[in-house]
Amino acid sequence: MTEQLKFSMPTVFQLNKIEKVCFGKDAWTVNNLIGEFQNEFSQMFGEVADGTLVGYVCVRVMYEEAQICNIAVLPEYRRQGIATRLLAVVADFAATQGCERCELEVNTANTPTVELYKKCGYEIVGTRPNFYRRSKRFATRDAYTMVKKLT
Repeated sequence: MTEQLKFSMPTVFQLNKIEKVCFGKDAWTVNNLIGEFQNEFSQMFGEVADGTLVGYVCVRVMYEEAQICNIAVLPEYRRQGIATRLLAVVADFAATQGCERCELEVNTANTPTVELYKKCGYEIVGTRPNFYRRSKRFATRDAYTMVKKLT
């Protein structure tokens, strides 16, 4: 079940656990997550299975654009449609906020995630060289900018 997340320290710690499992040293910290809850432009949506938060997405709505900041699903829950549902919830939410498009960046070497975004209606509109800091997760630091038009 996908739901809008509200700030609480237990929720922040659950999100931080997901971050660490999914992103390792590149994970958002507890303070980063608290900052997103305190940001008036940010919203978080989470997927709950068996009473446990198993995935989430963070989106910032600014004027006509919804910027997806982060999306993560615990490995044992992947390939069950959770990320697809989270992206659909974001698109629906963004449309109700008057947004014309959703935008995100993804590492050019992250092929499975690029394909997920394409399946969900996102198109590659550009490349940002050296967008990410060095990481052991991917050989490149470059990012695709991907956009889904809502109107």
